[in-house]
Order: sequence, then C-alpha cells, then structure tokens
Amino acid sequence: MRINKLRQRWAQGEVASCLWVDIGWPISVEALARLPYDSFTLDLQHSLIDRGTAVQVLQALSLGGGAPLVRVSQNDPAEIGFVLDAGAYGVICPQIETAQDCKRFVDACRYAPEGRRSWGPTRGLMYGGADYFKGYKDNVVTVALIETVKGVENMREIAATPGLDMLYVGPNDLSIDYGGEPTYIATDPRVLKAMELSIELAREYSITSGTYAGSVEVARAAVAKGYNLVSVGYASKIMVKAASELFVQVFPQTAASQ
Repeated sequence: MRINKLRQRWAQGEVASCLWVDIGWPISVEALARLPYDSFTLDLQHSLIDRGTAVQVLQALSLGGGAPLVRVSQNDPAEIGFVLDAGAYGVICPQIETAQDCKRFVDACRYAPEGRRSWGPTRGLMYGGADYFKGYKDNVVTVALIETVKGVENMREIAATPGLDMLYVGPNDLSIDYGGEPTYIATDPRVLKAMELSIELAREYSITSGTYAGSVEVARAAVAKGYNLVSVGYASKIMVKAASELFVQVFPQTAASQ
C-alpha cells in the first residue's frame, strides 16, 4: 500500500508540514501538489468546494508526494466515508467535544470490528493500492479538531480514544467560544494554554499534535515547541498575499494612493 508521508516523518522523529487547499481548480492544485509539503488538507468545511470538485482536487493532489487530507464539514459518517472512498489519507473532523464524539468519528474511519465504515473504497483503492484493506489503518490518519471550551475540558478523554492519531486545536473557533474574536495567531492565554495541553496529552497518549500557524514566526515557534504537524496557511490567502506584495513592489505609488 502507498505509504503516508506523514507516518514516515513521525517515524523519523521529524515535524511534518501541511498546506491547506481551498482552491477548486485542479490545474492549480496539481502545481501545489508538486511542492515538497508532506501533506495537503482539502478543506470542505470553509471553502466553496463541492463533492464533485473534491474528487478532482484529490486526483490532482495524487500527482505529488504529499499525503492528501480532508477536513470534513461535520462529524457525519456518510461524509467521512465519502472522502475516504475518494482517496483521502487522513480526515480532520471539526467540533470534537467529547470522547463519544471522537469515537463516532474514529468508527467512521475504521472497518469492523474496530469501526463502522462500509466497504467500497473506489478511488481509495486505486490511490492506496490493492492491499488497501490490510494497510489502511497504518496509513489513514484521524485528526480531532478541538475548537470549543467543552472540547478543551474533555481533551484528555478525547486523546485516550482508541484509533485517534492527532489532537489539533483550532485557534479561531476556540477564541470565539471563549468570548473573543477569531485570530489565526493565537493571543488569548486560554487558547495558548489549550494548545500547550494538546502537545502534553499527545505525548502522554502516544499520539500526535498539530497546529495552524498564521505567520512564519508562529510556524517556527510551533516547530520548536514540538508539534508533530504544522500547517503553514491556506493556498488562496498565500496567493493573494504574494500578488499584493508584487503589486506594491512594482507599482508603489499606485499602492500608496489606494
């Protein structure tokens, strides 16, 4: 079976990289896929990408070497099964608040007797290989997104869920749930404490931890703190930022007048 590059990084004791994909044009995604990121996360929760386009994006990602992950829109076994059947090598599930939520999520990613996923991996079989059934548990990554106060309060029980591979704290929604404003660069002490807790619990339960970095400085700090996966941004935002900086460099007077 095709090996998940994330698993390779972690087995070597190294931090893995991730780029979030919210662009639905396959040619652009193919160009991104050829970059040396260890993984790419197709975002179905906060992008305008539909199911049909999602399959095309996963096909484009398969032309590179990074593991294709998908953030689903909700903890729905049918949607989770769909993205896995479409070739996802990892699922990020939002709004995990309890151990029961996490078990429902993990069960949707596993075949019986460990879970309740229905057989029929279609493109997943083509991407993973003929021995998909024998090797999927060693390659498909399950990621619980902790983004509420309740999720933080139950993080230990969530981390202990059999079959879970990663705790990933979402700074935007968690900041909002604490009564603050969304921010890709966490500043609320309670959010920062929750992010530190995710690292500690991941180590305690022999799983991994992940985080989103809103800047180069935050990304470097996350690597230093010991996160196993660092997401460095959204493809569309990086594109707009690069285009904006180019405009300022070439047309400084026009930019200053805007």
